[in-house]
Amino acid sequence: MTSLTFPFKAPACNGELIDVVPGCIKWLRMPLPMALDHINLYLVRDGEGWRMIDTGFDTAATRELWTRILPRLDAPITGIVCTHHHGDHCGLAGWLTEKLRVPLYMSRAEYFAMRLVHDTSFDSWEERTYFRHAGMSEAQVAELPQALQLFALASPPARAYRRLREGETLVIGSHQWQLRGGEGHSPEHISLYCSELGVLLSGDQLLGRISPNVGVLPFEPEANPLKDWLISLEHIGELPEETLVLPAHELPFYGLRTRARELQQHHFRVLERVLTHCAERPDTAYGLSQRLFPGRSAALENILAVGETMAHLAYLLKQCRVQRILTAQDSYRYQVCGI
Repeated sequence: MTSLTFPFKAPACNGELIDVVPGCIKWLRMPLPMALDHINLYLVRDGEGWRMIDTGFDTAATRELWTRILPRLDAPITGIVCTHHHGDHCGLAGWLTEKLRVPLYMSRAEYFAMRLVHDTSFDSWEERTYFRHAGMSEAQVAELPQALQLFALASPPARAYRRLREGETLVIGSHQWQLRGGEGHSPEHISLYCSELGVLLSGDQLLGRISPNVGVLPFEPEANPLKDWLISLEHIGELPEETLVLPAHELPFYGLRTRARELQQHHFRVLERVLTHCAERPDTAYGLSQRLFPGRSAALENILAVGETMAHLAYLLKQCRVQRILTAQDSYRYQVCGI
């Protein structure tokens, strides 16, 4: 299997711009207030302007950086593309579209998911039931609304958008970008591929050294996102191996097909670990998450670990390789079928 190559060093999270495709695509980084401490953003030449790809979190630091960067550009922003609704990707979409009076481009599911996240309190009976069924204690559940607020948008989202659809083409400047849909990490993630440039703006769909979180979420507790994610990796893995992948985190790289296969194999290995743990000792999703991802104690880390564990359990449930039993404590215990 071909190894990945990383042709660029990372810019600092201070407004530094790097030309990854000279005259056509600039790369910059913004800080994130979490363990994954940065997001990659891109500017794509759009005629006499620049099209922005993702925005960064809505924090004072990110706003201040954009306030310094925008006047230094040689041309105005013509529009904003958000690959999906997570706060690090679209957190400033409302603020920037209002400030710049430019359109927002997103897929339909991601736009309305963004609106949903902004409006939610993270303290509904459905959400509490989700975490209780996962095996978390009442004390742990009580801590979650505050931790989950990190995902809420601090400022109002954009009130209108232009829809991106998988299989269609988005023209940016003199280049056509194929819209590649993806599910599993988010409902209708959009990546952009330009065959002429040999470039994929992958968002979170394809990262060079880490796997994006694939989790069952409280608003769709019976989903099977890992199945969707593996199918999406199959589809994106059809693009040429020599494509320059510009991801939302860590470094740009070459080796697209190799990385798509690596991510698939990673999740197959996690599935086998989940089966082994269930065979050794039936457990709740929370208990299994602690065994799969040891050393995590922060509330937000627990949320992500539980969601990821539930995604693998849901996949195994659909294959009838594990079964779940509702206990007297109102939590599901998972065990290998036939026990």
